[in-house]
Amino acid sequence: MKGKVKKQAVDEALVKRFTGGDMQAFDDIYAAFSYKLQKFIFTLVKTETDTEDLIQEVFVKLWENKNKLKNTASFETYLFTIAYNTTISFLRNKAKDIQYVEYVKSVQIELSDFSLIDEINKEEVYEKIHLLIEKMPPRQREVFKMKHFKNYSYKEIAEALNISVNTVENHMVKAHKYLKESLGKAYLLALFFVHLFL
Repeated sequence: MKGKVKKQAVDEALVKRFTGGDMQAFDDIYAAFSYKLQKFIFTLVKTETDTEDLIQEVFVKLWENKNKLKNTASFETYLFTIAYNTTISFLRNKAKDIQYVEYVKSVQIELSDFSLIDEINKEEVYEKIHLLIEKMPPRQREVFKMKHFKNYSYKEIAEALNISVNTVENHMVKAHKYLKESLGKAYLLALFFVHLFL
């Protein structure tokens, strides 16, 4: 799923044009955020096909609900909240056994938590996340950054570091376990923050 990030300025003027029904503004927003959404949703659903389908669904919902966005300054939070809710609904509908139901429960965030994103000190959260990442063992940290910051696939990481895909998977499992133990209930919210702001 590696791809190039298209740099695109998203300011309040662009968002206002979008909420007014400007299709070009919608296209610009899609170009600016589709890559971040791809990384965020893939983290939850684990498959590229489902990720692509959900991205399209998210942008359809965004367009259909454009008139509900009152505060243009909080656009990113609004977009990623739609993405999160859409993904959780998908996971809930897909649940077929107890294990999957438990997984869905484990990744759910209280909706009230999203309001905290506009209130928290983003620099403090950024620093805390990066301090935790820097405390990881060197190779584990390298694998984590290649996956989450550069969006490399497990196969690409394995080839670049000359290790097996299974070793890459083990590093990622241990990295997420470490972050979850360190952050507790704030773990997924922090993951949300990583994909939204970093």
